[in-house]
Amino acid sequence: MVVLRAALCPGLTEEMIQLLGANGVRTVVDFVSSDLEDIAQKCSLSYKALVAVRRVLLAQFSAFPTNGADLYEELKSSTAILPTGSPSLDQLLDSGLYTGEVMELMGAPGSGKTQVCLGIAASVSLGLKQHVLFLDSTGGFTASRLYEMLRARAEAEEEQLEALQRIQVVRVFNIYEMLSALQDLRDRLSQQVVSSMGPLKIVVIDSVSAVIYPLLGGKQSEGLAIMMQLARELKTLAREFSLAVVVTNQVTRDSSTGTLKPALGRSWSFVPSTRVLLESKEANWEKATTQRIASLAKSPRQPTGIQVELDIGYGDVQEPGPVTPPQGL
Repeated sequence: MVVLRAALCPGLTEEMIQLLGANGVRTVVDFVSSDLEDIAQKCSLSYKALVAVRRVLLAQFSAFPTNGADLYEELKSSTAILPTGSPSLDQLLDSGLYTGEVMELMGAPGSGKTQVCLGIAASVSLGLKQHVLFLDSTGGFTASRLYEMLRARAEAEEEQLEALQRIQVVRVFNIYEMLSALQDLRDRLSQQVVSSMGPLKIVVIDSVSAVIYPLLGGKQSEGLAIMMQLARELKTLAREFSLAVVVTNQVTRDSSTGTLKPALGRSWSFVPSTRVLLESKEANWEKATTQRIASLAKSPRQPTGIQVELDIGYGDVQEPGPVTPPQGL
């Protein structure tokens, strides 16, 4: 709730706030829902002045109605579909990554989450000439691996180097550094200040579980609050600035069914619009393989449970074929 304070709106003075607070009116909701005639008598304030203040507060803080047609037109004009660099994964995601949404890649260690994230970064940077922000919380980002992917997709060294320059990497090894990086990004986007970064279309976070897990021990309520703050930041960035947000998460095994499920619990499950589970195609983890099974665990567009095969390779997540932007992007 918004607390009443001086200069929140014209006519709301410090003296008025003190008198209102002494009578239990401390927030905007308290004020606009109060009987102003009664408040005017108790606080010895002008009824007309109180009505004028309430009119301004209602204009500032009320939600304005809109219709479904307007919302749909806004969605069409602001949504883009970004290729992941893997035709199979694009097929699973109904053409690719949608801006305005959070997509989660989940899987056990070694399942290929970081490799897929690098492939996505390479595809958006090289294929679409868009900038990428990559938040690395595990130290898994390897420039040499990314460079190998770019070399496999573009012959010209100049093109490869330009694509590398469009990918900004920020190392964040705790939740506070991650929140600070995201808030700094939001501030820059709000002020339309991009500095060295050009047009940004995607934020990749590898991984969210690495920075959240340490908070979910002793004071769990505090950890959950910080986790939900991160969730709000991600969804706000995606929605307000038409960004695609990709995060990685670990998996745990359900004690009753034995099936794999995403970590971070039920509260986090509402954050990603789409969830993809990555698993090795081979049951024997000791045998090195680049084959992966990607299963759709959650989607607003596709039926869950469908699967595709991915070959993440050692230096290239893309199956043979050029990267091409979707129509209209």
